[in-house]
Amino acid sequence: MIGIRERLLAAFQVEYREHLEAIRGLLDVIGARKDGIGIGQLDEIFRHAHSLKGAARAVDIAEVEHLAHKLETLFAKVRSGSLSLDPPVIQVVVRALDAVEDCVVAHVAGQAIPDVAVAAAAIQAVIDCEVPAPASAPAPPPLPPPAPVHAVVVPPVFAAAIPQPDREPEPAVQEAPRQATRVDETVRVRARHLDRLLRTSNELLTETMNQRAVTEGLVDIDRSLAEIGRYWRRVRKVTAGCARDLDDPDRAAALDRQSETFEQMVRAVGRQARTSRRMQQRTGWALRQLGGELQQEVRQVRMVPAESIFGGFRKMMRDLARDVGKQVEVNVVGLDVEADRMVLQGLKDPVMHLLRNALSHGVEPPADRVAAGKPPAAQVWLRFDVTDGRLVARVEDDGRGLDQVAIRRKAVERGLFNDKEAAELSTENLIDIIFDPGFSTARTVDDLSGRGMGLSVVREAATMMNGTVEVLRRVDGGTCFRVSLPLSVSTQRLFLVKCQGQTYGLPTEGIDRLFRLKAETVNTVEGKSVVFLDGRQMPLLSLAHLLALGETAVKVSRNVVPVMILKNGDRRVAVAVDEFLAIREALVKDIGVPAVRGTMVAGGVLMEDGSVALVLNAFEIVETFRKTGSIRVLTTVERAAEKKVPVILVVDDSLTTRTLEKSILEAHGYVVRLAVDGLEALSRLRTEQVDLIISDIQMPRLDGFGLLQAVKADAQLKSIPVIMVSSLEAREDRERGLQLGADAYVVKRKFDQRELLDTIGQIL
Repeated sequence: MIGIRERLLAAFQVEYREHLEAIRGLLDVIGARKDGIGIGQLDEIFRHAHSLKGAARAVDIAEVEHLAHKLETLFAKVRSGSLSLDPPVIQVVVRALDAVEDCVVAHVAGQAIPDVAVAAAAIQAVIDCEVPAPASAPAPPPLPPPAPVHAVVVPPVFAAAIPQPDREPEPAVQEAPRQATRVDETVRVRARHLDRLLRTSNELLTETMNQRAVTEGLVDIDRSLAEIGRYWRRVRKVTAGCARDLDDPDRAAALDRQSETFEQMVRAVGRQARTSRRMQQRTGWALRQLGGELQQEVRQVRMVPAESIFGGFRKMMRDLARDVGKQVEVNVVGLDVEADRMVLQGLKDPVMHLLRNALSHGVEPPADRVAAGKPPAAQVWLRFDVTDGRLVARVEDDGRGLDQVAIRRKAVERGLFNDKEAAELSTENLIDIIFDPGFSTARTVDDLSGRGMGLSVVREAATMMNGTVEVLRRVDGGTCFRVSLPLSVSTQRLFLVKCQGQTYGLPTEGIDRLFRLKAETVNTVEGKSVVFLDGRQMPLLSLAHLLALGETAVKVSRNVVPVMILKNGDRRVAVAVDEFLAIREALVKDIGVPAVRGTMVAGGVLMEDGSVALVLNAFEIVETFRKTGSIRVLTTVERAAEKKVPVILVVDDSLTTRTLEKSILEAHGYVVRLAVDGLEALSRLRTEQVDLIISDIQMPRLDGFGLLQAVKADAQLKSIPVIMVSSLEAREDRERGLQLGADAYVVKRKFDQRELLDTIGQIL
């Protein structure tokens, strides 16, 4: 059982960071203003220091309480006007905040808390108006980052009545009354249990897909039993006639009784089959709904703030900078952004490598920065954001930027290019080289760099999670690495396409636009196929060619080429496929394909028919496309037209009318489905593919007008044409049906099969 102290400490880890971030942010604002300091800002910064002191007292971290009390006193003097927050004072405050962070990290890790005497003395000197010149104070030995807490904790309200020892006297504080806030009750759950729950919910959702096949099987059984009943009635007529011809009344009566018994048995089995089918349809729909809701809830529970993984990275960078003799101010933004815990864990190592890389290769020594006209302390940013439904992490620095001369020289030394090829290499291709395993421009190997594995780990980790990493230019100099990943590793929104008879899925985040182009608009320039879209020329290849599927011609229909514009950052490429299928949310599973650089397969999804569709990494396709050196002209082959038999749903509570319409339609080559009222029709429509609805109006449970209204209000069904066939011939009934969206209205009194067939032919 978790004790009160553990709960308080977990809450304090969240609260103290909020106070530090708020104070740092206000200091940045105050330092940038030239028109004086607002009293509101001073009140706010004082309040955060005061709250930090109280929180530290509650968890009995005396060192943090002591520093917070000193800061509170300093801010009280600033608020009274007897002290100004000039840059030297701000720097003392920043050092004190860093010391607070070091103390909490050490306390959580169960290590000795660093001595805060130097930081406290510096604050006291400011309070006594003896501001020391900012100098590097001897720092405590570096602490390893705290072990990850594999649990989700929502902080409870601090208990106010915890007995505490006497403390240093506090200045009089008058705080504005706070409104009571309601905190939802929370529980502590082990992460591995959440992982199991997610896997279970995913498997449940996958199994619900199989229910569609069960429903279709029951529909086929129902149809077969109906056919058996009709066939048996014909057989019964024949056998009854034969018995009468034998002039044996007793045998004829016995045969008639046996025939009647058999027919009743067929009817009973038919009723049972229909009841089972309807129950299965309702159950399957309910399971899909509940499974989707369960998976969504589990995904929400697994969403945690970036602060839970990256909260200690600022201290890590300060320690590393101190060890190599560099001055660095680390700015972490967006720690409140939430993403799947597994995504954040997967992003941890790449971000760490990028930060170490920025410190090793980007940030210059203080003397070099001063000589270049820069401040001695470099700026490093770690930013988290959500863009287009994806988690984006940026690592930036204002250092020297990429040394393209050194990269070209190293590429030649490794035998990747000769001097001429290296000199002609584009900036884009040059940047790609730094992601190669073992590539490093460092002259020596040390604890920070030189082995050349950092950036290759970043690229491979991003690819493994269906993400991308790119290098962006900074206007003010330096380097910016941008890593983009899905927010969740459970389900993804996929666009399904067909290529060479196989179904493939691509994350919608990697697709810019879709086009259906006439084959004659595809041109050839220098032996390569290109298309002109939005005024720009774009190279075009088939997906089959990129996947090396052998025959790479695109199978087109009516001379139309389906083309996807895939994107990776600012890069765009055109990829032709055989057919666009649909967009769907799907669980992407690992299928054992190693996710190394150059691998375009990111996993697989289970389809309703039991087959597996490969999920492709759209970002890696863009890179493969750009680097391909083969010259390939896109060729097209007209796909043989598939004769699709339209499926018509007849909805009528009259057995005679259903039988008549079914016979007419089947005789003219249509596939017919039957429903006795509007509710059964809606159930069929949500489980079966239907091309046209023919419905009566006066029916039990849900009439024709209600069915029509429900169909047109459903985004998935509203495109299905509806023909109303009714004995209601009043003008207002006809107008009502057409106003509700009916495509035609046929009066039964005037009904003949030619009129019905002509109406169907016009609509379909």
